[in-house]
Amino acid sequence: MLRFPMSLDAPLSTDPSHPLRVDRAHAEAFILTLAEALHAHGAAAHRLEGLLTLVAARLGIEARFYSTPTVVLASFGVLAEGHTCLVRVQPGAINLEKISLLYETTVSVIRAEIGPEEGRAKVAAIVSAKPRYGAPWTVLSSAVFSASAAVLFGGGGREVLASGAVGLVVGLIVQAMRRWSARSAVVEPVAAAVAAVAASLAAHLTGPLSTLIVTLAGAVMLLPGLGITTAMTELATRNLASGTARFSGALVQLAGLGFGVAFGTGLVRLLPALPAPPPPTEWSTLALGCAVLAASTAISTYLQTRPRDLPWIVAVCGLGFLGTRLGGRLLGPELGAFLGALVIGLASNAVARKYDRPASVGVVPGLLLLVPGSLGFRGVVSMLENDVASGAEATFKAGMISVSLVAGILFANLWLPPRRAL
Repeated sequence: MLRFPMSLDAPLSTDPSHPLRVDRAHAEAFILTLAEALHAHGAAAHRLEGLLTLVAARLGIEARFYSTPTVVLASFGVLAEGHTCLVRVQPGAINLEKISLLYETTVSVIRAEIGPEEGRAKVAAIVSAKPRYGAPWTVLSSAVFSASAAVLFGGGGREVLASGAVGLVVGLIVQAMRRWSARSAVVEPVAAAVAAVAASLAAHLTGPLSTLIVTLAGAVMLLPGLGITTAMTELATRNLASGTARFSGALVQLAGLGFGVAFGTGLVRLLPALPAPPPPTEWSTLALGCAVLAASTAISTYLQTRPRDLPWIVAVCGLGFLGTRLGGRLLGPELGAFLGALVIGLASNAVARKYDRPASVGVVPGLLLLVPGSLGFRGVVSMLENDVASGAEATFKAGMISVSLVAGILFANLWLPPRRAL
């Protein structure tokens, strides 16, 4: 995943053997500003370090980079005479539109279409720009994704409606609490508790339904499946510090969700007992296809994707879902995720190579659709309910799915590498 082709199909200007003649101070300032911007909008360590190394080589600067979830270190110059800069960063929400714009600005600098000073100004403008989709769209996308996830989890019509309503409430809570940084640390427990209580209330008001499916689907946007997969990828690419820290953060997030569900479930025990949930629903292929279409569109909105990228993102998500279903039938659900991730990686890299776009624009929504965090979430909830055997089994399956997803992406990058790091 760390191999960046310098072949004939890439522009000559990406060849580090032909560095540009630029002002060194402006070049270093551009690199540091770019590093902070990419990190703030969700770039993983291996991709961030790879792209920064490529940019530094093109600008004629000897540099080494080290990224963790909270710090980016940049060392410029030869080891004995150089200097090191520390950029303190905070992990932010993924914004795929800004990732794409940052990528295009970086390519313009690499091709000498603009200088580092102008590139730095463009990066600053991109970072300071308001998100394309405001809070109302984000909340609506959360509701749509939750309703679609209920279909993919095997819920019936009642579960779909209840999940959409719970997803809407959870989206409102997340938007409200993340306006204050002091409260953002407790977003997951509070949202999960509200989801559990709302699911039980829906069962009392509308009739028998699976409260577990409604709770999972309602809080699906908060599941750390993507974070776990990214951490596993960083570990596989030998970014051990970043991968370990990111994995620990994902586990804390998962534990917070589990605690919230346990707390909410304890509150609803004061209510009358619920009827037995109905069996899982077998949806038709057409219904599943519509759910995938709605879910991929909602994910794209939630991740602030550009409208022009939506068609190929939907196509990548659809192919990944088909690959996962086919692989599940042939190899089982754990190993079936490998085929889905492989398809997502190959399709995203193919588009990235043809149109010179960041492959992560397709990879991130595709992996988020597979949500391995849901099984880990079930595992934590089962353990909190003293069902250790079921909890350990679900957690192990979640780990196997994450490993399969990482393996699929790594093989895709080996067989068809993207043109550049992102």
